[in-house]
Amino acid sequence: MGKKNIWLINQYSYPPGKSGWRRHFDLFQHFNKNKYNIDIICGSFLHNSKKQHLLKENEKIALIEERGIKYHILRVMSYSKHIDRLIAMVQFFLKVIFFSKKLSKKSRPDIILASSPHPFNGLAGMYLAKKYGCPFIIEIRDLWPETWVAMGATSRKSILYKIFSYIEKKLYKNANKIITLTANKDYYTSLGIDEKKIEIVSNGVDLENYDYNLSIYKSPLSFPKDKFNILYTGSHAQGDSLDILIEVAKLLIDQNIEFHLIGEGVLKDKLKKMVQDYEIKNVKFYEVIKKAEIPSLLREGDAVIMLLRNIPLYKYGMSPNKMYDYFASGKPIIFSGSVINDMVKEANAGISVQAEDIEKLREGILYLYNMPKVEREILGKNGRKYVEENYDTKVLSKKIEKIILDILEDGNV
Repeated sequence: MGKKNIWLINQYSYPPGKSGWRRHFDLFQHFNKNKYNIDIICGSFLHNSKKQHLLKENEKIALIEERGIKYHILRVMSYSKHIDRLIAMVQFFLKVIFFSKKLSKKSRPDIILASSPHPFNGLAGMYLAKKYGCPFIIEIRDLWPETWVAMGATSRKSILYKIFSYIEKKLYKNANKIITLTANKDYYTSLGIDEKKIEIVSNGVDLENYDYNLSIYKSPLSFPKDKFNILYTGSHAQGDSLDILIEVAKLLIDQNIEFHLIGEGVLKDKLKKMVQDYEIKNVKFYEVIKKAEIPSLLREGDAVIMLLRNIPLYKYGMSPNKMYDYFASGKPIIFSGSVINDMVKEANAGISVQAEDIEKLREGILYLYNMPKVEREILGKNGRKYVEENYDTKVLSKKIEKIILDILEDGNV
């Protein structure tokens, strides 16, 4: 039997080292390259950056190969506003369709996997799967258009919502399998989707790579040794609730605690101004660092923190990348979120409070701060053990491969 050709379509699935999001690389790098050809089609503009592209100014397309995985990078426009992002989505969809003609001459797909967050990735995958007569898998990271509704970007009465809702249902109906990252199938079954069609493959962490990076990279940042340092890494956007963190920091100004926020996002300037207006000195901001430096950075902290908005959408679960890095770090985790799958509580790896509850979050942070160091270390070890047993990407990779093999062996398109 010859090699099977897998196409993956995701505007934001960049080559490793180009951004912090590397789910598909971590999953597919473990595939036997003697059995599979893997082609990933992505866009050039780095999401959540200001104007950063992976292509040179005069380039329209580029090919980068990492560990046998071929990344085909297509030029798309920069954006910062919702409307511009929407235009970039459509632009990427059209470019994927045209590029597929060239790619199919070298690697005609045996199966196509399209991954959200936005539905135009799925539309491209669905269209091309029909064109080439192969199975189609849709992977859902964010529930569109429900995510936009939850974040206040649109309403259920809007034309945009109705269009995206129609596309969403169309994708689910035509997919051979639906892969969800969250630990709950209720949303899909509420739409009439057969539960057997749904598979759960969460995010995770490549522990071998994490520990390797920890051994060779030094932290680009250092923090005061006489402070209790709580670290946050990742985006500074609406869904990250960093305004809540600042409100809590204001209440803890008399404590020996500092919060360190590393990353970028559309709300960073507003958050900085909030800190300035409050005249507090216990919140510090830093630029984005390399993904490979995250392990050594987290080692420098006393605890790590993650917050979510209090929105109904999270009742279906969550699977944020940073959480798995946090577990891998062996540091106690402070988690603020109202979710069905509270992994921090399940792993006994830190403290958990309801989303946007400022007083409970303050109390939880103080509880962790006043806890004997040896007890905090036990919480951190619990988290590390939890991720080793459940969320190492080597384990998750086998789940993805089994799903693909089962579909190919079934033969029904």
